[in-house]
Parts: sequence; structure tokens; C-alpha cells
Amino acid sequence: MAAVWVLIVAVIVRFIPNWWGRIVLFGVLVGIPFWELPYGYYNFQKLCREEAKLQIFEEIPPQDSVCIEHFDLGFYASLVKAGISRIEVTGRSDNAKNYLASGRVFLIPRKQAESSYCIAFKSNISLPWRMLRHDTLIERAGDRHVVARQSSFRWAGMWWQQQASPVLGLGGVCSDEQNSPVFALRKKAS
Repeated sequence: MAAVWVLIVAVIVRFIPNWWGRIVLFGVLVGIPFWELPYGYYNFQKLCREEAKLQIFEEIPPQDSVCIEHFDLGFYASLVKAGISRIEVTGRSDNAKNYLASGRVFLIPRKQAESSYCIAFKSNISLPWRMLRHDTLIERAGDRHVVARQSSFRWAGMWWQQQASPVLGLGGVCSDEQNSPVFALRKKAS
């Protein structure tokens, strides 16, 4: 879209007889709508490179049990596929009741969790330059200390792009393998 606009502006400024007038008009017509593109895009790419992958802050011994706050069928399937044998649901999750008979799912208060680690989700964390961060956290069950984090980012783009959303799309979205935190709980220490 930026390239098309630059071409349109280049055609428009050809009608200005003065070179200085052409340069100023070109700078204004391109600069105002796209002034934040270089810096916003740079920040988005930097966050994607540095923080979208799984970050492990301390060693996690292999786990067979994990607690989660809310039951989600897709996430349940990922936990089962990874080999988690005990899934403790600590929040209100009516849809987990159908899976209680499996012997894998247990509805319990967080204080009574037997798991050493819990997986938590934090969404819509607002960042500068119209970016949102979504975190998947591995926390110690007892003190909620974060031992690993995987983030995904959503950049709304320029101000006019956000105002016209969803018509003009997004500036960008990035994430890494979504099941990395689950597999981090199961991997054997090297």
C-alpha cells in the first residue's frame, strides 16, 4: 500500500513547476501517513526476533502433571499428545466436566494443586506503537514465579490502518510453535 501511495504522490507532484515545491509536497504527502512505518515496523520485528520464541528462565524437570486455569479442548489435546497424564483445572471450567471420567482431568482449587507447574495465559498486553502481546507462561504452582514464557505479537500498523481496521488489515502478526511450552514441561534434562 505504501508503494502504491508513493507512486500516486509522484504523479501528483509532477504538476508542481518548482523543484522545491515538489520535494516539500512529496515529503508531506508521504511523510504524514507513513511517518511511523519505519520505527513501528522495526520495533515489531525486533520483538518477534527476540521474544516470540520460548524463553526458559530456569531449568524445568520433566513433568507428568500440570495445572491450568481454564479448560480448552484444543489445549487439552495438546497436553495429552505431549504425554501429560494429570491435568488439574483450577478455574471455573464447565466444559471440563465431560472429561473427568478420563482419569486425566481434575477440577481442584489452585492451592490444592499437586502439580509443580501451571500453564497460564495473559492476553492483550498493550505495548507502545499499537502492539499487543499475548503470553503463554509456565509458572511454579506454589508462588506463581514465571519460569518460562512464549509470546506472540500483533501490530495494528499505522494510525490510519488501525482506524480503518479490519478493512486495511494489520501491520503484522508473529508467533512461534504454539505447543513449545507444553513440550518444555515434558522434555528430559540433558
